[in-house]
Amino acid sequence: MPPHAVKQAREALGARLLEIRKTARLSGRALAGQAGWHFTKISKIEHGTIMPSEDDLYLWCFHCHALAELPELKAMRSNTEKMYVELRRLMKVGSSAYQQELKDREAESRTMRIFSSYLVPGALQTRAYATFRFTEFSDMSGVVPDIAEAVAARMERSALLMAGRTLFHFVLCETVLAAGMAPPEIMVEQLRHLLEASRLPRVHLGVIPLGAPHYPPLCDFWIMDDRAAETETYTAFIRVTQPLEVAMYAKVFDSLSRSAVYGTEARKLIERQVSNLVQP
Repeated sequence: MPPHAVKQAREALGARLLEIRKTARLSGRALAGQAGWHFTKISKIEHGTIMPSEDDLYLWCFHCHALAELPELKAMRSNTEKMYVELRRLMKVGSSAYQQELKDREAESRTMRIFSSYLVPGALQTRAYATFRFTEFSDMSGVVPDIAEAVAARMERSALLMAGRTLFHFVLCETVLAAGMAPPEIMVEQLRHLLEASRLPRVHLGVIPLGAPHYPPLCDFWIMDDRAAETETYTAFIRVTQPLEVAMYAKVFDSLSRSAVYGTEARKLIERQVSNLVQP
């Protein structure tokens, strides 16, 4: 079943269609009869149980004498449809294509705000760390992506840190530095890369120390300007574009960033973990 946010978006679209039908003073059965549908389809659409097609929206507005509402309804449907994409389907299309799509969206953004609780974000990953992550995903999911091409595409994303106009603000929990998300030798290289990245002029890197009070993170996420917020679950990629929802992600990010340390203090936390890993 889709995540709760997607269900809410479907329900919002259904509620708007219900409002249009009532304004037209049509019963559900009357509208279904005029559109040539089974009468239960009206209820399913209005309660967000099923997603109406664009043709459904056209017929709905046509019979309710509300064609002026069609562009808004189509936009709502499109946004809802884009919110939830199964990762297995996405990976079958090609990991490299997915990474390229992410890179393009990042390159179009003036600012990227990225929060992570356990994993090094894609734009900060080394080639070895990215390869390990893609390989582990393949083993766990049973999907065999084009790992070499996907890693190459992810490395292109990391190049945005040094070129282009995008400004990156990362907030990482200290667990990102200490969690066993890759073998020690890979983590040492990765952590040293974070030290270098923290000094780049287009990068603002914060670390929330262990034990520091902070708002509970429900998921990792990234925000593109104020246009969209995105996250991933084990099975899905979710993108929200409704302004109020994006604003909520931004509010959470601002709260988490206030709990983080930056500059020398952040680098001390990274250097301490490097020392822990290289000690004999």
